[in-house]
Amino acid sequence: MPKVISSTELQKQTREAIDYARVERDAIIVETYGRPMAVILSYEEYKAYMAYREAEEQREARFAFLRESAEKNAAYNGLSEDEAMNIVEEIREEIAAETRNKG
Repeated sequence: MPKVISSTELQKQTREAIDYARVERDAIIVETYGRPMAVILSYEEYKAYMAYREAEEQREARFAFLRESAEKNAAYNGLSEDEAMNIVEEIREEIAAETRNKG
C-alpha cells in the first residue's frame, strides 16, 4: 500500500522518503493540501513502469495496424465490418497466446 506524505513532510524528510521508496519498493504519494500531486518510485519500479508503458504503446500500434488491415481487406474482399473485426479478434487472440507462451 503506497505511503502518503505531505509536500511539507517531503521537504523535511527527503532522504527518508527516497530510502523508503528504494528499499520497500513501494510508492510514496505526495500530497499538497490533501490532493495527490506526485509519486515517488524506486528507480527499479520506474523502469518497470516505463517498460510496461512501451509495451502498451507497441500493443496499441499493432491493434491500429490490425484495424487498418481489416478495413482494407473488408473493402477489397467485400467482407462486412463484423466479419473483418472477427478476423482481427482471431489474430489478436493468436498474438496474445504467443505472448503468453514466450513469457
